[in-house]
Amino acid sequence: MIYATVRRKIEPKQITWEEVLFDEVSPADFFPQTLQSTGTITNRFMTVPEKLKPPMKIETMINKLLSFNISHASLIAKEDKSDLYTHFCIPKKTGGLRPIDAPVSELQNALGELVDLLKSFGLLYHTSAFAYIKDRSIVDCLKRHQLNDSKWFLKTDFSGFFPNTTLDFTMKMLKMVYPLSEVCARPEGLHALRSALSLGFLNGGLPQGTKLSPFITNVLMIPIDFELFNRLAHRKIVYTRYADDMHISAQEKFPYKEIVEIIRDVLKMFDAPYVLKDEKTHFGSRAGRNWNLGLMLNKDNDITVGYRTKKQFKAMMTNFILDTIHEKPWPVEDVATLKGKLSYYKMIEPTYFERIVWNMERKWRVNVKQLFKTYQV
Repeated sequence: MIYATVRRKIEPKQITWEEVLFDEVSPADFFPQTLQSTGTITNRFMTVPEKLKPPMKIETMINKLLSFNISHASLIAKEDKSDLYTHFCIPKKTGGLRPIDAPVSELQNALGELVDLLKSFGLLYHTSAFAYIKDRSIVDCLKRHQLNDSKWFLKTDFSGFFPNTTLDFTMKMLKMVYPLSEVCARPEGLHALRSALSLGFLNGGLPQGTKLSPFITNVLMIPIDFELFNRLAHRKIVYTRYADDMHISAQEKFPYKEIVEIIRDVLKMFDAPYVLKDEKTHFGSRAGRNWNLGLMLNKDNDITVGYRTKKQFKAMMTNFILDTIHEKPWPVEDVATLKGKLSYYKMIEPTYFERIVWNMERKWRVNVKQLFKTYQV
């Protein structure tokens, strides 16, 4: 089975596969360089229709991979790539530490080149995927559920998503994703793709901290996302995925244990090396503490950062303004953090946070933008 994904054309009416296959829309509408839309549409075929062939020929794709491998032969040949990474940990929002393997500049540049190369082949992502995608965010992910007016939510995620993603499993999945399915159908293409991708694996899995890991997981997850999306859609249930976090919702209460088994069945269908975290599997209604990816979809179906976050932000902003007025400058790093928080919160609840800033400016007769500029952040 082959899974083909194209961009969804920006229209009041969504395009269908019938329109694609019966010449009612142009093939040029589907490929990344021609559209600004972030939506996609995926279908599965025994044989991919001629209509969907990408602008770049398969031979050209293989030659580009071969050229890439020649250019980075010394890096690819290294059996132990551990010395090409700097290892450190960062704190998780939910507590604990997240290990990061940051590649040295030479490897990072090579992996960035590989991602750009694969994108030029027309590789996309399933419409249910929202992480690591330009012009898509956590807010967009939650809006999918908000637009459905969902009232019941199931949240779960994988244990060790990146580390458990092996090169063998990646290649197995990519053989089902068009047009890499066509590349892998040729021995020279299969070997070239595997060699190129091997550059991005460390200790048997994908490291967190490279450009390749998030991109390639979105591509290899297309078949899994497709199967989950369709099986749940038949039950009038919304499915989204943000990296390894899955959010499933519906307007009516649903048998969530059955849905968990559906997820496990789909993972088993592809022999996926992923296991659901039972301790991270939660089911509840919008009337409760419905936190999703650090945001809340509240009982009024509004996306919010939550009361505590608002209270903390007000205190932080007040301290910043008063300290600056009284010539007690903050470290530049702290100012950058505050500015980033303000920008992020305004994206989620623009009216509320713009009003907070306006009230503070009026109270202390300052201009927050100008205060930020004094710190050059």
